[in-house]
Amino acid sequence: MLFNVLNKLNFDGTLEIKDHKNKIHSFGSSNPLVCIKLTNKSIERKLFFNPSLHIGEAYMNEELIIEKGTIEELINLVTKCYDDFILNNKIYKFYEYLSSIFMPFQQLNQIVNSKKNVAHHYDIDENLYKLFLDKDMQYSCAYYHNENISLEQAQKDKKDHIIKKLKINENMNVLDIGCGWGGMAIQIAKSTGAKVKGITLSENQFKTASDRAQKEGLSDKVSFALQDYRNETDQYDRIVSVGMFEHVGVKYFKTYLKKVNDILKDNGVFLLHTIGQRGKPTATSPWIRKYIFPGGYIPSLSEVMKETQNLNINVTDVEILRLHYAHTLSHWYKNVLENKDKIVNMFDKRFFRMWEFYLLASKYSFVNMGNVVFQIQIAKNINNLPLTRNYIYN
Repeated sequence: MLFNVLNKLNFDGTLEIKDHKNKIHSFGSSNPLVCIKLTNKSIERKLFFNPSLHIGEAYMNEELIIEKGTIEELINLVTKCYDDFILNNKIYKFYEYLSSIFMPFQQLNQIVNSKKNVAHHYDIDENLYKLFLDKDMQYSCAYYHNENISLEQAQKDKKDHIIKKLKINENMNVLDIGCGWGGMAIQIAKSTGAKVKGITLSENQFKTASDRAQKEGLSDKVSFALQDYRNETDQYDRIVSVGMFEHVGVKYFKTYLKKVNDILKDNGVFLLHTIGQRGKPTATSPWIRKYIFPGGYIPSLSEVMKETQNLNINVTDVEILRLHYAHTLSHWYKNVLENKDKIVNMFDKRFFRMWEFYLLASKYSFVNMGNVVFQIQIAKNINNLPLTRNYIYN
């Protein structure tokens, strides 16, 4: 069944599959050539019924072995024809339809579940993140004026771009929702003199961020709390949230945006920086949900705008960053490969393959599958900011 569907696809390259009987099936006719071996018959069946889950699992478990080419070339090849696969596989198309129906139940992000889901990803050994992120440990999309700049510079430029867009000054109180290891909050305090509070559900991130603020002599300007956004009650001049909205879940978009609007002062401005779907709402990959981000969901712009309209919130600017995250992920993947032995020693080979697949699948979701990054600016009053974006660049 799998091979019948693959025969109908237009491959931008050549995929050769050696089945469990060592019979070779070839698809496409151009370069690059990628050859894989499937070690048992059950994998062929699983890849037909649910490739989104099982191609990653098979690679992790060495049931899918790369014999020629690289895992990156394989992921690039298959993500280019993913939509075509769905169109030619009625069973999988029906599975995708069912996933869309049950999507809200895949994101049960109540306060208790949210902390558990965050811990699954962010409270593993922090040394892993130190091996592949920049020195400031920015675990979100960088900002590339051109694709040749370093990861360090692009992450600094991301922070600067957001700070300028928020038009922060030293008299303001700022909230950073999903503050990570504290880099954004610390940079805001350093560059503007504003007071900043960062909140996170990760115990590792909370400890590291708090230690950083103390070591840099910023305890009077920057504070951190192990806290859910729903429990925040203070009022703020500016609110920023970078790479956290993907953990909220579509069922809670209204709750999140209402909370932000409630704690934003009358002169307040909010910036939401999130991965987004360029097209219609689609359920999160089951492999990502199972192994990487339980409860995670990438919003479409229509889903966010629907809730801002329902709440009568002023959206003052939407900027779409297209391939910036693909470039960021390329740098992260390069760093992961360079530190392969350390990561294997820290965890094991299966974990390394999982992390490798995660970074590459994420990269090609931006290159081939329509993911982008939204920077959505919201103002309590439409007169709070200049009329054009020129103030950001001057």
